[in-house]
Amino acid sequence: MDILEKIYTTEGRLNRGQYIKYMILLAIMGGVGTFVTSSMATFLTGNPEGMLVKLVTAAWGIAAVAGNIMLMIRRLHDLNKSGYFVLVALIPVIGFIFSIYLFCAPGQVGWNQYGADPLES
Repeated sequence: MDILEKIYTTEGRLNRGQYIKYMILLAIMGGVGTFVTSSMATFLTGNPEGMLVKLVTAAWGIAAVAGNIMLMIRRLHDLNKSGYFVLVALIPVIGFIFSIYLFCAPGQVGWNQYGADPLES
């Protein structure tokens, strides 16, 4: 459960390396989890387009989106920005550019209002 506690929190800061690692891990967990549970639901119901499959897929999707948002907030904290800037990601085209910025921008060196520099610990 330790890895889930690191993904599903908005406290503290997250450097670029950790951000990329957790985003990849979240994508893998979401993809594998959706595949496995959807396959099981299809096997149980016999209908690959049934309501159970859609509900399971939606649940995994919501969990992945929530984790993504929380990781983005912590990455913004590392850049000494408010978590509310995550709303920029909702704007088409600008949101894509913003996401690339989160992957590439170096975090603030030393302490900021959100905590210690993650590279120092």
